[in-house]
Amino acid sequence: MNELFDKILLFISSMAIYLMSDYSIYAVIPVILTVLLSCLSYYYESDRISLYGCIAYAIICYFIPAYIILLPLVLYDIIKSKYQAFTLVIIVLFIINAGHYTLSYFLFSILLLLTAIVLKVKTVKLNALQVDYNELRDSSSSYSQLLEDKNQSILKNQDYEINLATLNERNRISKEIHDNIGHLLSRSILQVGALLTITKEEIIHDELSKLKKSLSQGMDDIRNSIHNMHDESVDLYSQIEQLIREFTFCKINFDYDVTRPLPIALRYCFIAVTKEALANIMKHSDATKASIIIREHPALYQLIIWDNGSISEQKKSHISQYLQTSEYKTEMGLRNIADRVKGFNGNLNISTDDGFKIFITIPVPGTVPGTKKSNI
Repeated sequence: MNELFDKILLFISSMAIYLMSDYSIYAVIPVILTVLLSCLSYYYESDRISLYGCIAYAIICYFIPAYIILLPLVLYDIIKSKYQAFTLVIIVLFIINAGHYTLSYFLFSILLLLTAIVLKVKTVKLNALQVDYNELRDSSSSYSQLLEDKNQSILKNQDYEINLATLNERNRISKEIHDNIGHLLSRSILQVGALLTITKEEIIHDELSKLKKSLSQGMDDIRNSIHNMHDESVDLYSQIEQLIREFTFCKINFDYDVTRPLPIALRYCFIAVTKEALANIMKHSDATKASIIIREHPALYQLIIWDNGSISEQKKSHISQYLQTSEYKTEMGLRNIADRVKGFNGNLNISTDDGFKIFITIPVPGTVPGTKKSNI
């Protein structure tokens, strides 16, 4: 765009000088030629085409000296290129046709050539600065986006670490209560029971019975609280990651896309199914890679376990029998998986087309008729 403005300025200046010296009906010819050559050079953006245009117009100027006033407009396209030395042709033409030019015409032509050189140098520098600016802006935007992604990743990892630390602390507290207070209460209940067997007085016996009942109720409450705390401390992502770290048979890719905590029963189900599937890979497959995908959708949860191993025709027939009749061989571990999925009103699909794939879908409690919404 900057080149176009420079050419328009040179064209207007050249035309103003040229029209003052030529009023013939053929005066429009050099105007058309220079505009045509400039347009061709601007369209193809080729230094070689620009050079050919300059040569062609210089030859015309040799035979029609008055046309030289428009030559700087054509020479503008090769300035700051490898052919810029050709701009000296205007001086050669002045020497050859010296008798055809007045002093003012000569000075105006030289002035236009110098103007063309200054404009082109300025435009080249301006374009280079524009390119540097665009690169800097793109780099800045890229670094800003990268920094934002890093910050989001750090915040996400911090939230995960805090949640994991909270769950571990709950697990530790539940163990401390179980090992200390639980044992003390159990021993107290046994001691009260022993006193009940040896006491003779009715009043003391009744009070001890009430004490034993209170201790037993407290023990039950503590036991329930411990179980609830332990269940809440089970983190599905951490448990699956632990299984993957301990699994050395082949490489496993893990994709976890769940934003809300799953019901505790479903967490145990997915952990048990994953254990069973990994055990089957070691027993029945020659896989070199596998993947575990856990995804959350608005109305269902998905668990996908895939490996690229091949299985025998006998096992394929057993799987085919399961797919057709839901009857399967217990040694393949499908019965446990199918029973667990069935307990959540879910669907189990198995594919052997490309390796071995277990595809499980579990409806979100409360979104499907017949399922109850769980308290998470």
